[in-house]
Amino acid sequence: MSGVVWPVRRMTTAGSGWHPVKMHRGKWGASLSRASGRKPISETGVSAVEFALVLPVLVLIVGAIVDFGFLFSQQIAFNTAARDAARSAVRQDLSGARPSCATVATNARASAASGAGAIGANATAIAVSVVGPDGSCSLPAGSVSASGAALYPCVGSSGASTPRTQVTLSYASTPPFPLPFMGAMTLTARGDFTCEYTS
Repeated sequence: MSGVVWPVRRMTTAGSGWHPVKMHRGKWGASLSRASGRKPISETGVSAVEFALVLPVLVLIVGAIVDFGFLFSQQIAFNTAARDAARSAVRQDLSGARPSCATVATNARASAASGAGAIGANATAIAVSVVGPDGSCSLPAGSVSASGAALYPCVGSSGASTPRTQVTLSYASTPPFPLPFMGAMTLTARGDFTCEYTS
């Protein structure tokens, strides 16, 4: 029964007599206690020490989650931009006009930088390469104009059996949370479509 005190006697170490010892029988079993002049050991500060030991590991885990989410979001935005740019390069509008290689590259860069997931992406640092059966061009990182401006990826008759246009984006992304094992990473995205009109 909880709270019942059972009288027990215990022999002292010197064997000089018997001294009363209280035995409490509680919910979890019996325990012995004896009046003592010593104060109980204080556990003040133990939680602070434990928290200080766990905090660095917790910070690394949270930082890794933030960085991977940041890179993953940018990669999705670049994949979408490359695919859309390659799709626009192989089509012609109702008037029969087609975008030039430089236009495709410029639009691909702008779309990648303004994408919903491209947080913190620097537009001028995104390199773009457009390769088609009838024309190719590149927009290097740091440049505002593309080479091969007068070329069209899918215009004219191509000798390729399956003429395809590929748009490639590359970007050196730096995660926002500084971690010792994560530095700048190069993200690459490609979009590849078959030319719908080659004549």
